Amino acid sequence: MMKRKVLLFNPPVGFYQRCEDRCQANVEGSASATLRACNDLGYMAAVLRKLNYEAKIMDYPAEKMKWDNYINDFKDFMPDVVVMSITTATIEQDMESFKIAKEIKPEVITIAKGAHFLSCSCEELNKNIYKVMDFALSGESEFIIEDLIKTIDNNQPVREVKGLLYWNYEKTEILKTLKPNFRDDLDSLPFPARDLMKNKLYPRPDTGKPMATISVSRGCPSSCIYCLTPTVSGKKVRKRSAKNIVDEIQECVEKYGIKDLFFKADTFTIDKKWVTEVCEEILVRGLKVEWGANSRVKPLDPETLKLMKKAGCWLIAFGIESGSEETLEKTKKNATKTEALQAVKWAKEAHLKISGYYLIGFPWETSKHIEETINFAKELDCDYSEFHIVTPFEGTELYEQIKGTKLLDESATGHDTFINPVMKTHYLSTKELLNFKNKALKEVYLKPAYIFKTLKGIKSTNELKNYTKFGIRMLKNMLIKTIQD
Repeated sequence: MMKRKVLLFNPPVGFYQRCEDRCQANVEGSASATLRACNDLGYMAAVLRKLNYEAKIMDYPAEKMKWDNYINDFKDFMPDVVVMSITTATIEQDMESFKIAKEIKPEVITIAKGAHFLSCSCEELNKNIYKVMDFALSGESEFIIEDLIKTIDNNQPVREVKGLLYWNYEKTEILKTLKPNFRDDLDSLPFPARDLMKNKLYPRPDTGKPMATISVSRGCPSSCIYCLTPTVSGKKVRKRSAKNIVDEIQECVEKYGIKDLFFKADTFTIDKKWVTEVCEEILVRGLKVEWGANSRVKPLDPETLKLMKKAGCWLIAFGIESGSEETLEKTKKNATKTEALQAVKWAKEAHLKISGYYLIGFPWETSKHIEETINFAKELDCDYSEFHIVTPFEGTELYEQIKGTKLLDESATGHDTFINPVMKTHYLSTKELLNFKNKALKEVYLKPAYIFKTLKGIKSTNELKNYTKFGIRMLKNMLIKTIQD
C-alpha cells in the first residue's frame, strides 16, 4: 500500500518562536533574533512516521521563504495531511496556508496546533476564515496527533479523540472534545525527526553554530499570573529520565554533529536530584557539549550551578520579570529581588553567562515601577537582557483580570502583540510603554562598562560578527522607534 504523505510546516508569516507555545515571541524584537529548532514539528513527524506516513518538514520563516515557495512545495509533494504551527498573533494570516492547500487539493486534511487552541472559545473560532481548518489540537500535539490520525485512518468517529477542536458535518459550529490529561510518559516519545529538519537554520546566537533543542521536562508548579505554562504544560513537573535525555544528546553529537544545545524546560533547576542525574550522565559518557537552560531564581544553590558548568552549561536564563517588589508580589512570582540578586551572583561565580528576562506594563504599573525594573536590570548586569511589554494571553489569570476593561484591546487576536502592545496600564499608554522599553535597552546595552565587558569576552571572529549584527539591529530598531515618535 502506498504511504500517505504529511507536510508539517511553519507558515511564511513573521519570525516567531512557534515551537514555544508558552511565549510565542517575535524574535525580531529579542536579543538574539534567532529561531529555535522546530521540535514540535519534529516530534509529530517522528510519531507519524511510526504510523507509516511519509513526512516532510518545512520551516518557511527560518529559511526566509515566501508564499510561492509554500505553493510550489505543496504542489510537488501533494500531501494527504498538512500540519501547521500557529501563534495567536498570526493565526488569521496563518489560515491562508490552509486556504491555499484546499484550493490545490480539496480533500487534504488540515490540522493546526498552538497554545491559542488551549484557551480560546469555540465561538471565537466560529468564523468563515477558520473553515479551511479541519482540526485543531488542544493539548500536547505529539500525543493527540497520533490518536487523531489512527482514528481517521480507521474510519472511526473523531469525537472520541481527546484534545480536539473540529467542525460539525455542516460546518456551522466548532465542537470541542474532552480535555486530555497531561502525559507523564515522556520517555515514550521518539526523538524529533532531525533528519527532516535543516539543523543549520537554528544557530546558537553568539557563535552561529547549529544548536539543537532538547525538550527535557514540562510543567511548572508556580502560579505567575501572566504565564501560559499551567495551561500549556500543567503545574506538575514531568521529567524525562536522565538516560533518555542523554541518549538524545548523544544522537545529536554522533549522528548530526551538533554539540550546542538548549535544554527546553519550563524551569530546569526545580529538582536538584534530577539535574544532578542529568549532569552526571553527560559527564560519565564523556560528551563534550555546551548547553543553556531556563531557570527560576529559586530553588537554586551554588553546587548545582557549578555541576551544570562542569557538564557543559554555558548559559542560564532567569525570568527576573521586575525590579518592583509590588509587581513581584502581585504577579505571584514567589521570588524576591534579594533572591534574584543571590541567584545571579551564584551564576557569575560558577562562570556562567546569564540572560535576564523582564516584563513591563502590568495594569497597576506607573513610571516608578518601570524605572525600578530598569535600574534593577542595570544592577544585576546580566550578559543579555530582554525587555518585553506584557501580553495578557487567553488562558492566564492576568487575562481574566482585565478582559472586558478599557486596558485591553479585545481585537488583538491575529495581530503582532510583541511589536504593537495591546494592553496599557491604568497610568501609561501603549506608546509610553514602548518608549520605556526603548529606554531600558539603551540604558542597559549602551553602558560603556557593558560594551567593554562584552568585547573583552568575545573569543572568535564569528562571535564578533554576531555581536556586531545584534548591535546594529538594536540601534536600527531604536532609530526607527525615535523617528516614529
